[in-house]
Amino acid sequence: MSMRLITSSIIAMAAATASFIAESDPAHAISRIETTKTDCHAIRGALIREGAAILRHTSKNGLPIYDRYVSSSLMCQSPEIGVWASVPARDTKSCRVIACDANASDDDLIRFRPLLRITP
Repeated sequence: MSMRLITSSIIAMAAATASFIAESDPAHAISRIETTKTDCHAIRGALIREGAAILRHTSKNGLPIYDRYVSSSLMCQSPEIGVWASVPARDTKSCRVIACDANASDDDLIRFRPLLRITP
């Protein structure tokens, strides 16, 4: 086999591999939203559109506070449960969102939990 044929075969394989990688679905990174720079309506809209996001803001002590919030309690991973929470937004001190609580007591796991869902 000539060197030219080997080189062209390698180039063809590399092109096919690059094409395959480019066509595969991209990994969806979770959005990060600075809540005090975003209106509550936009925060809730992002959660509805994307299903989940990292919401963050700065505490009164100057420390960053962040957590994963979801559009529905169905987005919580077992044994987490969805709980209503609030975060500060640009236009209000209390924007109502859903957080996943990993510290559910045994009693919470056997009780019926209503479906929580953010609506537009």
